[in-house]
Amino acid sequence: MESEACCSLTLYLSVAVAGLLAYFIYKQFLTKETWDKYGVKRVSSTRIMFHDFKQATNKILQEEGDTVGLDMSELLLLTRDLNILRQVMVKDFNNFVDRAVIIASNSPVEKGVFFLGGQDWKRVRHVITPSFSTGKLKLITNFINESGVKLADVLASYAKSDDLLDIKHVMGQFTGEIIARTGFSLKTDCIGKTRDDDFTNFSKNMFVIPGKLVNFLMFIILQSRWLHVLLVKTLKLYTFDSVSKEADEYFQTILHQTIEDRKQLALSGQKPYTDLFQNLIAAKEAGEKEAKHTEGTPNDSWDTLPKTMSEEELLGQSMFIIFAGFDTTATTLQMCCYNLARHPDIDKKVYQEIQTIVRSDLPSYEEIQQLKYMEQVINETLRLYPPAPIMTRRAAETRKYGNITIPKGAGVIISLDMVMRDPKHYPDPEKFDPDRFTEENVAQRDPMTFMPFGYGPRQCIGMRLAYIELKYCLVHVLRKVKFELNERTEPKPDGEIEILFNGTTFVKKPIMLAVRPRVV
Repeated sequence: MESEACCSLTLYLSVAVAGLLAYFIYKQFLTKETWDKYGVKRVSSTRIMFHDFKQATNKILQEEGDTVGLDMSELLLLTRDLNILRQVMVKDFNNFVDRAVIIASNSPVEKGVFFLGGQDWKRVRHVITPSFSTGKLKLITNFINESGVKLADVLASYAKSDDLLDIKHVMGQFTGEIIARTGFSLKTDCIGKTRDDDFTNFSKNMFVIPGKLVNFLMFIILQSRWLHVLLVKTLKLYTFDSVSKEADEYFQTILHQTIEDRKQLALSGQKPYTDLFQNLIAAKEAGEKEAKHTEGTPNDSWDTLPKTMSEEELLGQSMFIIFAGFDTTATTLQMCCYNLARHPDIDKKVYQEIQTIVRSDLPSYEEIQQLKYMEQVINETLRLYPPAPIMTRRAAETRKYGNITIPKGAGVIISLDMVMRDPKHYPDPEKFDPDRFTEENVAQRDPMTFMPFGYGPRQCIGMRLAYIELKYCLVHVLRKVKFELNERTEPKPDGEIEILFNGTTFVKKPIMLAVRPRVV
């Protein structure tokens, strides 16, 4: 039976591969419209399809100019031109609400606000925005403090043992515990452990990282959503599903159970939870009640959008928040600690600011907001290493901006990291220099030169939560330890790291740091 199933899967994959290649050749060479008539310099897709996507597009922008048209099976505009980006992301946003690349998955994750478009995006964003208010965020700082203390104790033990620290691994355990507790009141206990618990493990591996062959095929598939839908939803070929089947089953199980538990809690008249998941449940229930008393068709006005979402959408928001809350913050903490290890003088200034401003063992929300130099360090880290360096949009209608026309249906690839490494905005852009983000220097730059969380109405909704986590973590950790590079670390003091891209930023080799006790 197993051999028959294996043969059947091989046959499906062979047919899929042959069909994809035939479709790609047909679209690429026989039916393709080009950028020539739209005033855009055209670049061949062969410069991208067999390489790391981010490295290839960065090289193209460096060599060919700030805006080029990619010679693909559909029209894709690659740009870091601020004038075009301002139109796409802000001024003409209503024409570019949707993302150019939308996953097809059998998981509710595809219903997450990051992937939704049009009215669905507006409606769900409207529902979940209050969950990230200042008042709601203040309620979870006690949990962040507790996890920060635990993390600092673990790193202090590393300092005593002289073991090297896989910084992304332990920071992922920290952010996994934070999102489990603050988001869903779930207890995890893996900070400092060799092996992750299930919640952290599946958070880390929610999205599938394909091999080279599947990655090439996905490159073709993602240019045609109907084809991705056919393979994933109709043929159920999980090889092409961007979401791990095991992670999806795990999170759906615990989230459905949590919903049922909280229904019973409400029926018994007990005090409800105050976490993010409860906020989403409350927003969904309030919207359903309001919908029963409201008639008419909603228009584009923010205030008149229905405040409802389905249970599948509730699960989608929750699962994507788990992934985003885990990965992006852990990546930023990893790169921040690495840069502090490279620059002991900057590390010292951050520590001195902490000692001056934070007076208690558990920092308050108000104290955290006063850590301006620490925020400069975080911002410079985000400038050089944005966790999600590419954003995309799709044109609903044809628009002309100056000499360039973006036709209906064309995708726009926004290279955030190339904007933030552009020497026109940041002299000596490869240098790590937190003073770029003093109030005086920030005031002299266009605000769109710094957008690690995106920009405009689709800016990351969890941005403020990320800054809070980052600051609390650094306060607790840097009070007890400092990080160093030496001849045993990866990289060594004179070495470099290699940044790659698989939808988010990651390093080719794990960063292994030395940890030393903080000697005052």
